[in-house]
Amino acid sequence: MSIRASLISFILRRTLKKQFDTIDDVIAFRQKMDEAGDLGGATPSNVSIVPQLINNIPCEWVTTEGTDQNRVVMYLHGGGYVFGSPASHRGLAWRLAENTGARVLMVDYRLAPEDPFPSALEDATQCYRWLLEEGFESKSIAIGGDSAGGGLALACLVNMKNLGLSLPACGILLSPWLDLSASGESVEKNADKDAMLTPKALNIMAGHYLGGLDRTAPLASPLFADLSGLPPLLIHVGSGEILLSDPEACVKKIEDSKGEVSLKIWPNMPHVFQVLASRIPEGKVAIKELSAFVTAHMA
Repeated sequence: MSIRASLISFILRRTLKKQFDTIDDVIAFRQKMDEAGDLGGATPSNVSIVPQLINNIPCEWVTTEGTDQNRVVMYLHGGGYVFGSPASHRGLAWRLAENTGARVLMVDYRLAPEDPFPSALEDATQCYRWLLEEGFESKSIAIGGDSAGGGLALACLVNMKNLGLSLPACGILLSPWLDLSASGESVEKNADKDAMLTPKALNIMAGHYLGGLDRTAPLASPLFADLSGLPPLLIHVGSGEILLSDPEACVKKIEDSKGEVSLKIWPNMPHVFQVLASRIPEGKVAIKELSAFVTAHMA
């Protein structure tokens, strides 16, 4: 673990982690997160950000010089289903575009509690359908997401499989939240180690997203879905995260179904450390690995 990553984790633990337990007031929490801005740093001048409205869902294309217009990474930002936006993850988006050579489509899906489950899933699925209808080949599309967006990406894959849609070439999941019932051992075991999330915050955000619905519903908590027949997946997670059990259990289910999945556990890295690539070297390395996986599986 680099000195910079250690320092960032210390700062997150003393600041953001405390704020997560106040997420009952979603509006105030969103304002705090908006004020924090994009942790990915400034956007270079050679990066293009173009708004795209897809069936009334606001999205944006993120491209860099030399981008292959026929290849797409559809990306779903994190934020516990209650906050976050393409703007908050723009630093991650342009780095993925730069390293994969593909266009990145950032989806600004609807958020809870104003628009609870299944609104986010419907938006993500609609955007993928739109890509196919626009002529993008499924083998030239990858899907990705972090935290809640990682869970949404996996739920979207399951939903698309159930709908009989042609599935994308691969998926990348960054610290994915796959079990909204928080039944994994790491939720309590890593509660003190995690530099950002808390069990209380998970419970509050799941409540906003699902209300009184079953927290093990497969399309809300895809860990409980049938995970057979999915495209190859690469999952990154930090060793001290309270969400560690989610990808570990996911990998076992996929491997048991003879699917293709790889899990990399990063020692002591904070939740979705890839968004901190402008500040810590591990973030840049991780994005290069994720991008290499995408390019290896795309047509």
